[in-house]
Amino acid sequence: MPVTTGNREDYLIAILRLTEGGSAAKTTELAEHMGVSPASVSEMLKILSKDGLVEYAKYRGVRLTEKGYTDARLTRKRHHVVEKFFIDVLGLEPEIAHQEAHRIEHTISDSAAQRICDILGNPPDCDCQSCVNPCKSVSGFGISITFQLCDADVGRQGTVAYIKSDDSKIMEKLLAMGIIPGRDITVTGRDDEKGIVTLSVGECSVAVDRKMASYVYLDMMSE
Repeated sequence: MPVTTGNREDYLIAILRLTEGGSAAKTTELAEHMGVSPASVSEMLKILSKDGLVEYAKYRGVRLTEKGYTDARLTRKRHHVVEKFFIDVLGLEPEIAHQEAHRIEHTISDSAAQRICDILGNPPDCDCQSCVNPCKSVSGFGISITFQLCDADVGRQGTVAYIKSDDSKIMEKLLAMGIIPGRDITVTGRDDEKGIVTLSVGECSVAVDRKMASYVYLDMMSE
């Protein structure tokens, strides 16, 4: 059976889970966890060791190298991001979302996963420190002022930081209007009597009601 990227990453995540307590993972433990024979595990560990992803010694167990540890956490982060997107935005059942995320985690690019994470509002995750493009909450770079779109005055400019709503239909509607994380927008008008906020999004002008605007958070970096 050929060794695929998915095979390798599944093994790295399994080793990560088994060794997070600090001890090395035994071949028998890994075989049971993966649902394969110990012989299959030994063959894969030789490949991973040759590629510098694990430190493996027969009868002494296996540990991830620094590179293997980073790769495993990146894969697990991609899984978490995709799974949360399927549940929160698409409204899938958690079990189905988990299965679909497992398929996609091996093929989605880190940049695409980052965009999804932006849409979700960069939810904190134990694997965030391994992100290839860490957000401000992880990197600590810069100071930002985040405010709700519904409170923005006319002429106020900002970048959509995130959308905060548990309603997938609201998320879908805002995204369809072009109000997505990373997009620069300008408040061009307000009608407080009718509860309408008018925005310039790229070359388009859109109007949202105050309640819809309350789900959108804008980010303005300080100097």
